[in-house]
Amino acid sequence: MLFAPFWLLGMFAALGALWHFVQFLSVHAKAHAAGHVPKKYQLGARLQAHETTPQGQHHFDRAKGALMLFVGFIALGLVAGILWSVWRG
Repeated sequence: MLFAPFWLLGMFAALGALWHFVQFLSVHAKAHAAGHVPKKYQLGARLQAHETTPQGQHHFDRAKGALMLFVGFIALGLVAGILWSVWRG
């Protein structure tokens, strides 16, 4: 169970990434409806910095950071579990 804390932290990071991405979608949709941003976000589309609002850019950056934390924590958990099993024999 040595790797469980890493997985738990990874799950919280994934939830944070999901929350920030949903917030980005909400903020960007509202800004698009108000005419502040030129194009609507579509999944897989690349938006430049000038095509989002500062609040939308904040949430998108936080979502990317939380996603990287998720991958890192899950990888650390796997490495810790493998090293523990190898060390214990």
